[in-house]
Amino acid sequence: MKPSLEQAGHRRAGLLAFAFCLLIGCAKAEPDALTDFPAGELPNGHDLVSVSWLKGLLDYQQSGKKTRRPATYGNERFAILEVSWATLEKAKDYHRGHIPGAIHFNTDDLENGEPRWRLREADELPQVIGRAGITPDTTVIVYSGKLIAAARVWWALKYAGVADVRLLDGGFEAWAKAGYPVEKEVRLPEPVEFLAPVASRMLATTDYVRDRLQDSDVWMADVRSEKEFTGRASGYSYLDAKGRIPSAIHLGDADDSAHLYNQRNGRLKPPAEILAHWQRQGIIPAKENGRFERELVFYCGGGWRSSVAFFYAWLLGFENIRNYSDGWSGWSTEYHADSSAQGSTPGWRQQSTGNPIETGAP
Repeated sequence: MKPSLEQAGHRRAGLLAFAFCLLIGCAKAEPDALTDFPAGELPNGHDLVSVSWLKGLLDYQQSGKKTRRPATYGNERFAILEVSWATLEKAKDYHRGHIPGAIHFNTDDLENGEPRWRLREADELPQVIGRAGITPDTTVIVYSGKLIAAARVWWALKYAGVADVRLLDGGFEAWAKAGYPVEKEVRLPEPVEFLAPVASRMLATTDYVRDRLQDSDVWMADVRSEKEFTGRASGYSYLDAKGRIPSAIHLGDADDSAHLYNQRNGRLKPPAEILAHWQRQGIIPAKENGRFERELVFYCGGGWRSSVAFFYAWLLGFENIRNYSDGWSGWSTEYHADSSAQGSTPGWRQQSTGNPIETGAP
């Protein structure tokens, strides 16, 4: 969707303010429960919310809307998702305690199952999202014990057509550390009908990548580990193929354990730090605000780590970005049901897609 002139103006102003802060440093205002955004100086900084902002939203709801409406919250309904790779019955973190009103969201619901674990087709996503009680105009706040899981769900919901999705900085650990209330009551969503067009410009398919592999206007940004990038490991127990997409640039491992994008306390690292890291790898912003010199397509093994990198680029206001959600798995491997198949995926035969690959040091 083409931004309005007003939106474009806000983005330009945000990027100019961000650049100014990079040069001279910016003093941080005293935290405010209703306007405290960890990346508030950025064009899309409102998509990263603090625990104090979320507490303000809960207070606003519980007061019958008599307290101040939280900044940038303009909808009449919201949902809080506690995200993990687990069914409700096995969601240990959720049952130990969660943010009041939060529902558990199983990441499996977004994916097409074992052994592929790739994003469902676009026409399947509305039913999944509707079962979670989410409409296109629901404000959704996502948190998880793993940044890669929260970012994966944030990106998938945005792609599916949810207009307002926020990621909670620091997750439940930051919430509890702030002394805010915790509950153990299991909340079940009321299913709704979800109808929205997908944001197709957020996604790169395998065909899209293949067609642009030699395009000088596209950068493929690999955010896997060095072992995966050089072909010494596939990175997944259910994936045999090793290597990388030709011409890809290694931006470093976006997994939580690498602590490139996240701090050890669970908070996100400053976006300015990440942008500087990308620039050192040759990813250069264009003179035109809101764009890199080339379209930037992030990929990992299957869309989780690449969602973290995409989220950072989104916060910074860049528009020519995509997430290759199927990633190395989709690029390298086809899975075919085969009862005689053994190996790492019993019952499924892995076959090369025939797409070109590279291994070794670039």
